[in-house]
Amino acid sequence: MIIKEFSDFLKENKEKPPVSLLFFWLKTKIESPAKNNVDKIIQKEIYIAKNKAGDFLLIGKSSSGRKLIKSLYNFALSFEQQELARWIHNKKPDDFKNC
Repeated sequence: MIIKEFSDFLKENKEKPPVSLLFFWLKTKIESPAKNNVDKIIQKEIYIAKNKAGDFLLIGKSSSGRKLIKSLYNFALSFEQQELARWIHNKKPDDFKNC
């Protein structure tokens, strides 16, 4: 259910890399009031920390939170690879002659 909602978000925002969208999506879910069970789970399992340099870090509050972050990250990578594979599949050999 969490992956499905993240997948829908990625499909709506194809202009940016999925891994950077993952952070934006999680930050939005954590900082806004919970609207559904997905928001509640994310808020319970994931914490966003900021260091003195201004960098953000996603932290799983428990082992299930760490697994959730890892699963979402791997999904974002696979989504990106799938988009690249589709792009390559739609190309013809002549498209690469001038490279």
